[in-house]
Amino acid sequence: MATTMFLATIPPETPHNRIALYGLGGSGKTQIALEYVHQRTIESDSHVFWVQGSGLLKFSEGFRSVAQHVQIPLASAETDEGGLLRSIKSWLEGPNSGNWILVVDNADNDTDFDGNNSAIAKFIPQGTKGTVIFTTRSKLVASRQGCERIEVGKMEEEDAQELFLKRVGSGYSWGEEERGALGMILASVHHLPLAIIGAAAFMIETETSPAAYWAMLQESDEQAKRLLSQQFSDIQREADEPESILGTYFITFNRITQQMPTAARLLRLISCLDRHNIPEELLRQSGLEEIDDPVEFRHAIGKLLGFSLIAIVKCEETIFYELHRLVQLPLQVYLPSKELKQARAAALKVVSRLFPQDESKQRSVGPMYIQHALAVTKDSTGRITEELCFRMGQYFHDKGSYNNAEIQFRRCIALRGKGKVYDTDNEGQRKFMLRGESSRYRAMTNMAARTFQNLRGALKRPLRPNCADTLGYMDGLALVLRDQGKYDESETMHRRTLERREKFLGPDHPDTLASTNNLAIVLQGQGKYDESETMHRRTLEQREKILGPDHPSTLASTNNLANVLQDQGKYDESETMHRRTLELWEKILGPDHPNTLASTNNLANVLQEQGKYDESETMHRRTLERRKKILGPDHPDTLTSTNNLASVLKAQRK
Repeated sequence: MATTMFLATIPPETPHNRIALYGLGGSGKTQIALEYVHQRTIESDSHVFWVQGSGLLKFSEGFRSVAQHVQIPLASAETDEGGLLRSIKSWLEGPNSGNWILVVDNADNDTDFDGNNSAIAKFIPQGTKGTVIFTTRSKLVASRQGCERIEVGKMEEEDAQELFLKRVGSGYSWGEEERGALGMILASVHHLPLAIIGAAAFMIETETSPAAYWAMLQESDEQAKRLLSQQFSDIQREADEPESILGTYFITFNRITQQMPTAARLLRLISCLDRHNIPEELLRQSGLEEIDDPVEFRHAIGKLLGFSLIAIVKCEETIFYELHRLVQLPLQVYLPSKELKQARAAALKVVSRLFPQDESKQRSVGPMYIQHALAVTKDSTGRITEELCFRMGQYFHDKGSYNNAEIQFRRCIALRGKGKVYDTDNEGQRKFMLRGESSRYRAMTNMAARTFQNLRGALKRPLRPNCADTLGYMDGLALVLRDQGKYDESETMHRRTLERREKFLGPDHPDTLASTNNLAIVLQGQGKYDESETMHRRTLEQREKILGPDHPSTLASTNNLANVLQDQGKYDESETMHRRTLELWEKILGPDHPNTLASTNNLANVLQEQGKYDESETMHRRTLERRKKILGPDHPDTLTSTNNLASVLKAQRK
């Protein structure tokens, strides 16, 4: 908000005015108070008294200067400090003081202002005379002192640029690239005046251009911390305040640690998460014993909100919080390495506890926690990290984000440690198989095959021929062999898997139906359409009965049956089934999921076979556009769409 807009919100003089300018350190509260005082003195004949509220000693020094300036007569008995301060207060409240403005700057310590009898508050004049202006980082001070509260946030973009240019002077002339870099710098520091002044000072003193400064600022968090820790001079700041952008936040962190350790611990936890969209439930479930009590939790959150360190973001009925980047970076500098390590471990633990293990719950809950899971596992090791990476891999795999899924599954394997054989626990085998499956979806079939072969070689004891994991391994390897075009070998392995699953699990077990489906697909690839159709119909019928018509596995069977019907020239039935599948995929997964796009592609193909070229072209163009956006221009699926679109365009010209 522009300074002039803030000034407009400060009310004109009325009996007993109390105003508090509160906000994040470095947001320009003192500058706004100075501008307001300057305006008022031009408009009216008023005394202006400026005292520091950062401690009783400094406040007393300021009040003594007031007494000397206006020559307040003091009774000889009133020689003690408290008596002196009360005398000045009485004079300000009395009839001889005239019009006055008292600015209490940096009134940040809650305990000095939390009641009428607290250390400094008891000397603040009351009654019907004068205007008292507090500048404070604490919303609690503003509230307890009965002030009209004005929150000072970031500046408007135009004002931020004006402040920067005023600081660097008129000797600089920048082109379009430099002006663009300047805009990005100001936005990255959220238009906070102190950060703008610090950036300008560094650029002037080191003759660094905005483009070069921006390149350093965005290179890494470590680089940004170094830049924001640079010392600079600002004559409008209190003499003993730190003269660096990060340093000014250390004062706030110290205040919170002293006043409410629970809030400080909660802030440390928050600093280790992704700073955007932090669910309130995550903080409530953080494991801090003190905030199990809902009243204590509200007190801790209120303290952080009151110091403008976090902000509330509401999405429908869910409450989220957001941490300012210029708070997160100094926190990571401020915290001793031991405390930071403990906070990171606590953040990893709570996110791992809340990120669902059940894949169906991951679809609904996962989007709220995935960014925090990525943040807490970054540069982290150990069993909890490995397990969380595995669940993230499942989440990405289910969403069709196979590149991200493979990254997480690779981490699972790497976290087991170099030189260690993979053990035979169920999760260990499962992670290997999922990584292979994700590789397969990226058309990296050789890597997927090696993954499954490595699994077989890494196991300490022979696989039991009827073990569920053994059969899952065989099925996965058969899929990879099919993708490599080794249909005969793939068919043999699928038939063995199906036979064993039917014997030990029964014909209607989901794993048995998966084997039936996979065998039907490889038979289709060999041109054995009649047998493939029979198996696909059987699988579809059983999946509809057991899982329901809208289950993803049922829809996969509908799609597969439609494909084999198309290969047999049964176009009308194939089109009907493809339309049904597409409609349900769009409803369940959305229009951009890879499964939905595969359905769109399949329907477009069968439309082309029927001579419905216009509709086929429209659907192929839609599929190609979205695959380019999601998978990239060089992905095999994107190239398939390009080829299919070219095919229908060629058919239209005949």
